[in-house]
Amino acid sequence: MSSRRVLGLTAECAYHHGPPITMPIMRVGAIIALRYWGRQGARRYLQSSAPQWQRKRSAAVEWEVHPPREPTVHLGWSSSSSPPTNPAGTAPETMSMQVRNVMRLVTHSVVACTSTLPGTAESGGLPAPRAMTMSSFTSLALTPTPVVSFNILTPSRTLDAIRASRRFNIHILSGDRKGAKVADRLTRGNLEGIKVFQGLEDECDSQVILPNLEVNYLEVQKGQQGGHEQTEPPLISGPGVLYVFRCKLFDEAHGGLVKVRDHVIVLGEVIEIVDGREEHDSTEQFGLIYADRTYRQLGNCMVRGSVTDKED
Repeated sequence: MSSRRVLGLTAECAYHHGPPITMPIMRVGAIIALRYWGRQGARRYLQSSAPQWQRKRSAAVEWEVHPPREPTVHLGWSSSSSPPTNPAGTAPETMSMQVRNVMRLVTHSVVACTSTLPGTAESGGLPAPRAMTMSSFTSLALTPTPVVSFNILTPSRTLDAIRASRRFNIHILSGDRKGAKVADRLTRGNLEGIKVFQGLEDECDSQVILPNLEVNYLEVQKGQQGGHEQTEPPLISGPGVLYVFRCKLFDEAHGGLVKVRDHVIVLGEVIEIVDGREEHDSTEQFGLIYADRTYRQLGNCMVRGSVTDKED
């Protein structure tokens, strides 16, 4: 776990240093400080090197747990009447909205997906980590090897990274405020480079591993290329993360990417499961879910009761 905390500093680099030209230099400086002075020394180096106006961190938003509330969706018909049909001439948007409203009543699992776009000439040879929060994740098959699936609306930078690297990580988030915090952090869109992970350490106390990124930055400074194709997806651990599925695209089905209108269904083969919980935390809990545009915790259990004889 110590290596996770050390490499997690890389995600902080881009947050505290603005100009893109100086960012690779500051990252190398942070790596040197990390090796000689440890984590705290590297953190002090980053903070002291940043411009004064950038040293103030944004205030973290705290999530609260509220009692369950009734759905806000109103479909326009009662249980005693039949749902409206879609007669000829009705706008397709009407049926689409009806389906969307019904699906808001269905709970969905919430996970975080990460991948890395290999370095290109346009990016100066630097790999670009990507991340997104999604609610379409599900297991598809268990034998002979586990296969999972989800879908992504196109265009998507995360999908571009998955297609190029053929690797991604799925983070199962905890069904509490910590999990909601991580999920919300990664819904803010992909910024360039490692800025996508800004605030994960400061706001969520997460640790982020950016494999091979340190080596790649040093190679760029030396004017070298290579090694970028081995760049693995970022791995997030700590508060809010239960487990991580390390996956590769499932080649047996259309290369693992199936285009359906404006979405792409991603099929992935699970090759490893990583425990993402905090150190010394062995408790199990259910994952984060989403319904009616709100993060939710799993509620009551419906248990089959005993049979009661009724008199005629």
